[in-house]
Amino acid sequence: MQHIQQILPKAWGKPDDAYDAAFFRDAIPELAEWRVPDDVILRHRALLLDFIRQRQICAACAGYERCGKEGDLKGFTESLERYGPQLSVRVQRCGPYLEHLVRRRVERWASISGSLPQDRAYRLDNFPAEQRRKYPRLWAFAQTFAETYEPGQPADGLYIFGPPGVGKTHLMLAVFNRLQERGVPCLVVRSDSIFDRMRHIIADNGDLEPLLEAYATAPVLGIDEFAQERANEFTLEKLFRVINHRFHSRLPTWFTSNYAPPQIYRRQGQDLHDSVSPLRSRILQMAKLARMDGEDARQRGLQSLT
Repeated sequence: MQHIQQILPKAWGKPDDAYDAAFFRDAIPELAEWRVPDDVILRHRALLLDFIRQRQICAACAGYERCGKEGDLKGFTESLERYGPQLSVRVQRCGPYLEHLVRRRVERWASISGSLPQDRAYRLDNFPAEQRRKYPRLWAFAQTFAETYEPGQPADGLYIFGPPGVGKTHLMLAVFNRLQERGVPCLVVRSDSIFDRMRHIIADNGDLEPLLEAYATAPVLGIDEFAQERANEFTLEKLFRVINHRFHSRLPTWFTSNYAPPQIYRRQGQDLHDSVSPLRSRILQMAKLARMDGEDARQRGLQSLT
């Protein structure tokens, strides 16, 4: 079968009635599969010609920002449908447009979620060599994820725990910086900033839904210093909602924490809220565990005045 892109340059410029049924069957495989009669095809010449034009534009898609369609058709894709002797075109939002919306939402919330300019300095190539050698499986997992993950691909996240200063945050930020370089929408938040932002929105009588949706639907989410913030019943319920959505949607989520999962959100041996146990269970199922240990890098080279 001759490809549409090969047909159109030769055929364009003719009056509509110059296109016969064979042309449309060659250009639109569905017509042949459905065994649409010639008279039905010819009665829908104008619709079918426009459908071919739009399909050709979509075949050369370079992303929503550079969509070749005009006006209200930008960001939509078309599919041909048959209803008895009638043909029609159904339009729906295209994948690149939906990805564009996700990217805009992630970018919008990144600036208020605790990201700092200096976070960009953390890269895979400057991750401490001693930790690479000490944790080769963790290092391999992080590298592979950073270089190969694609949005929409179900994947395990990672829960890195251990004492301060051993490189947990460095590794996560390095992975997310690489994802951003590759154009993968991702969001890193610090655990305390999630709760602080919720409190500020509530204090201003604002709507929490856009914030929660951004955290719940980001293609990749990283939560730094997890379970180290002041939490209460209300904020833990909201956090569970975010994690639960990501768990069921199989969206990869990365965590760094000083606490192993059994110790998160516990005080004096008791969970802070009923949602903590199911939260812990989901994290254990959706993320691989990795403990890091070693010398606190932040204390190297400290100079004392005493």
